Amino acid sequence: MERKKRNRIAALLLAVTILVIMLYSAFFVAAEANHDCVGEGCPICYQIDACQNTLKSLSLAVCVTAVAVAFTYILCRCISLCTDYAQRDTLVSLKVKLSN
Repeated sequence: MERKKRNRIAALLLAVTILVIMLYSAFFVAAEANHDCVGEGCPICYQIDACQNTLKSLSLAVCVTAVAVAFTYILCRCISLCTDYAQRDTLVSLKVKLSN
C-alpha cells in the first residue's frame, strides 16, 4: 500500500512540474515577444526558441498521453458495460443440487 501511495505522489509531482514548465515557458515567450533584439546571438531570442521547442515537445507528449488515457477509459467502460449484460449463470442461480 505504501508503494502505491508513493507512486501516486510521484505522478502528481511530475504532472505539476510539467504544468509549471509549460506555463512559465508560455509566459516567458509572451512577455519577451517584443524585446529589443541585439541581433545575431541574442540570448533572449535563444531562450524564446528554447521555450518554444519545449512547448512543442511537451504539448505533443501531453496530447498523446491524453488520447491514450481516453482510449483506455472508453475501452474499459465498454468492456464493463458488455459484461453487465452478459448472463451470469452459476449452479446456484440455476438451482442445481450437487448431491449424490
